[in-house]
Amino acid sequence: MSSKTKNTTKFQGKWNAILQAHTPNHISLAREISELLDISIDSAYRRLRNDTEYTLDEAAIIANHFNLPLEALNNELQSVVSFKINRLDNTVDSYLNYLENIRDSLKRLSQFESPVIYYGAEDIPVFYHFGMKRLVEFKMTYWLKSLMLVPEFQYRNFGSIPIPDELKQLSEEIYELFSKISSVEIWTSETVLSTVKQLMFYWDAGFFDSKDDAMQVVNDLEDVIKKVQRSAETGYKFSSSGTMLNARFQMYISDVMIGTNSILAKTGQFTTSFISYSTFNFMQTNNAEFNRQNELWMNNLISRSLMISSTAEKQRNQFFKGIYKQLDELRQYMLRE
Repeated sequence: MSSKTKNTTKFQGKWNAILQAHTPNHISLAREISELLDISIDSAYRRLRNDTEYTLDEAAIIANHFNLPLEALNNELQSVVSFKINRLDNTVDSYLNYLENIRDSLKRLSQFESPVIYYGAEDIPVFYHFGMKRLVEFKMTYWLKSLMLVPEFQYRNFGSIPIPDELKQLSEEIYELFSKISSVEIWTSETVLSTVKQLMFYWDAGFFDSKDDAMQVVNDLEDVIKKVQRSAETGYKFSSSGTMLNARFQMYISDVMIGTNSILAKTGQFTTSFISYSTFNFMQTNNAEFNRQNELWMNNLISRSLMISSTAEKQRNQFFKGIYKQLDELRQYMLRE
């Protein structure tokens, strides 16, 4: 066998191993490749056995489908990391695609055995907003109006901006999917602060039509905190209807400022990192070295944090008491005029 053939077999074998790791056990990789490349099952198996080489076009199609960069084949490129990003412009459709990507990522993750989401929360994990009617409407208004500058959202106040039903439906799907996946979350005393500041900004700018509209959002925010507290007390997550689910919940509080929202999604077969940027957007990578460093950072943060789920009742109550105090002060600020 020539050295060229050996290298081809080596890289293709490694590529097939990566694909297998990113395919749920109950799904046939051969069938998926067959449908993806429009080839027979036998032809797909020949490629998986390394008897037939993938063409460059085929490798690109597969990489795009599995969200796997071809640089994953080269261990020497540890300083080069490829990210998948959400393209956001000043249109509602681009935000719709952003939500669809979140939903699809959670759907795929839930297909694997024992998935866990590790979340270093500089801000309230984005998934929680999607479980509350008025809070998610406020967040979508803030993101679309104030950050993405969607034209039809300008010069209009919260409450008078109709949020498309498709966005609301997607947000509900996202929350239910997230609720069924076990998670480990690291919060700080300032995790809620960014949402509080957003509400204060909208109040000061006159972007609420009434105090009642503002209070409804604050009440939803408080309900989110109550849900998180309940999960921390029981060690399990809950559906939007309040039913306890099988998904485990671990919560830590850290005195170390986290700096940015960082997510590490793990299954028995693969690891993926999601890093926030541009306030609420995120980029995703399956790069093994980056994931290793992200996991090391997450574990170091956990080791310096206090676990308050299913234990440390006194510290847990004190932590949530501090959050409720922030919300009470926000209400007093809005009601003083």
